Amino acid sequence: MAQETATILYNTRISGTYCKIGLTCAPQYASAAAGQFVTLKIRGRMDPLLRRPFSIHRRIKERNQVVGLEILYRVVGGFTGQLAEMVKNEPIDLLGPLGRGFTISPDCKKPALIAGGIGVAPIVCLAESLDENGIDLSGAPVFLGGRTRADILCETDFGQLGMRRHITTEDGSYGQKGLVTEPFTGWLKTHKPDIIYACGPHGLLRAVSGIAREHGIPCEISIETVMACGLGVCMGCAVKTRDSGEGYRHVCKDGPVFDAAIVTF
Repeated sequence: MAQETATILYNTRISGTYCKIGLTCAPQYASAAAGQFVTLKIRGRMDPLLRRPFSIHRRIKERNQVVGLEILYRVVGGFTGQLAEMVKNEPIDLLGPLGRGFTISPDCKKPALIAGGIGVAPIVCLAESLDENGIDLSGAPVFLGGRTRADILCETDFGQLGMRRHITTEDGSYGQKGLVTEPFTGWLKTHKPDIIYACGPHGLLRAVSGIAREHGIPCEISIETVMACGLGVCMGCAVKTRDSGEGYRHVCKDGPVFDAAIVTF
């Protein structure tokens, strides 16, 4: 973990309120695990006072060397509104990489990936990491869900890895109408993955965890929650778990990725 002054490489709006920002970063990000996160603070501004967390969406490489990182974010409040106004070459305070990421086992041959809305951010990094680890993703399923078509992100990124994309929107504006868990449960009738990876709203993670438990499939989930410090000091991001003596773990320090079997929703 290191705190540094990063430089903005680009900052573009990709769909509706969704944006991507590229930042320079220290060489240590080459070993960052998919699912880890960073916190950002705009230099010279006291509002908001606290840093804001963002999943690592992608590592930017040149000549096989990591020279930056990309963050996928949605403009939803004061900080992200300010962030969206920043331009190339501006400085920004970067702290990371933080937290616990997804585990990638050599025995993993048939993963299934699930993302809801902005939860796709670490799932893209995960897919690229699986590919880098020699896991053949040709035909591997990724289930993408959102409220509307504007919430379906990074479809092309998964396609470039040869993955089979299953799309759902709640309003039926794109793909199958309904919840992303519906095509997933249908797919499980004829397939059994080695592991399920998921990120998205709590309702989605609760449902996916239940499905994984019912089918006896290992599952890792990346939990999205509000964080104050991002370092495990303030205790503001506690989640109830079955394996802790105190009954709780903290998303920023013990997660954001957890074994779904230990989380109590």
